[in-house]
Amino acid sequence: MKDVPSTRAARKPAAVRRAEIIEAAALELAETGLAGTPLEAIAARADISHPRVIQMFGSKQALFLEVIDMVFDRVVATFTDAADTAHPNPHRASLTTLGDAYRRLLQRDRAVSLVMLQGFAAAADPTVRSAVARRYLALQRTVTELTGADTLQVRTFFATGLVATVSTALALPGKRTDARWGAWLLEQVS
Repeated sequence: MKDVPSTRAARKPAAVRRAEIIEAAALELAETGLAGTPLEAIAARADISHPRVIQMFGSKQALFLEVIDMVFDRVVATFTDAADTAHPNPHRASLTTLGDAYRRLLQRDRAVSLVMLQGFAAAADPTVRSAVARRYLALQRTVTELTGADTLQVRTFFATGLVATVSTALALPGKRTDARWGAWLLEQVS
């Protein structure tokens, strides 16, 4: 008897499939946000059925919050890696080192800036606001722990990061004065 190739796609482990859906959702949600993105578009991008997405995540809002967590996790990993590379001792990385790493992350993955902004935009919803605020404050604590920076320095760092986030989301061309301004500002508070 000949081996007949299966027409059925190989099943992927649930964790792999879940990660694929979150990545697909990030791309869709980055462009059209929580309110404007139909689950069907996410399902189509992930090459999975809409009911399966609901089965795995429960709701579009729950999936959106997982995307928010993924993006904040990427930023934390970027900051941690940059700090570890710059200086092996805790509380020694400069804000400029972390800022440069963040800028490179945004250049590699524009969806990071768009998803962060979509998270802020969806903050009228109390559940989203609470989740985004929790992650944002935790990110501030991470920066403080990695750098030893004081409150003013961390606030300045985040203000500068917001300029970089918006500039990336808007795809502003070339070398911009906001990049030079951001570097100068971080040097002033470091």
